[in-house]
Amino acid sequence: MAKSAEHIPAEVRDLLAESRFGITFPCPTGCQMRFIQEGKDLGQFYAYSHWGGMRGAVEAAISRNQQLRALYKRNKSGRPRSRERSPSRSNTGVLGVSKNTYFDKRRNRYYARYMASWRKNSENRSKGFHLAAEATPGQHLHAFRSAMAFRHDWEEHGDTFDPARFKPWKQKRLYEPGSPDLPSGFWE
Repeated sequence: MAKSAEHIPAEVRDLLAESRFGITFPCPTGCQMRFIQEGKDLGQFYAYSHWGGMRGAVEAAISRNQQLRALYKRNKSGRPRSRERSPSRSNTGVLGVSKNTYFDKRRNRYYARYMASWRKNSENRSKGFHLAAEATPGQHLHAFRSAMAFRHDWEEHGDTFDPARFKPWKQKRLYEPGSPDLPSGFWE
């Protein structure tokens, strides 16, 4: 069994499988939910006797943790959203997304690209959404929205983020629910 799951009682393991929600089990009479905001712990102790048993107490702690995440605009993992903490320093107005043009000497052509940047294991990374310089406004909007969706996914998923989902960005609208295909002739 994974080390993190060792300390979770079997009767509530299904509730804490996806996330721990800051819940620990310091004693046999209740669980502790921790939520740190600006150095202050907003969590509390949930006594099993008050909540009708262990499962009720854990469900109440999870509910309160989710309320605090919504109130303080945390992402799914419970971390503060980086967009809320720092102003954008990009030329697009979106944190982590920038636009630039470059000249490809091999093809003797100018290109535009929207770059989404993120960090993985304390290392800077970036993903480019490249377009021909003469791309239509609709193509630019599609590349820009794809770069924003890429960056948003990284903010939401943190360490579990998988950039491979964005490989088919030239065929699909990954920023819309269901990722519909682009219309035929979009790139012509």
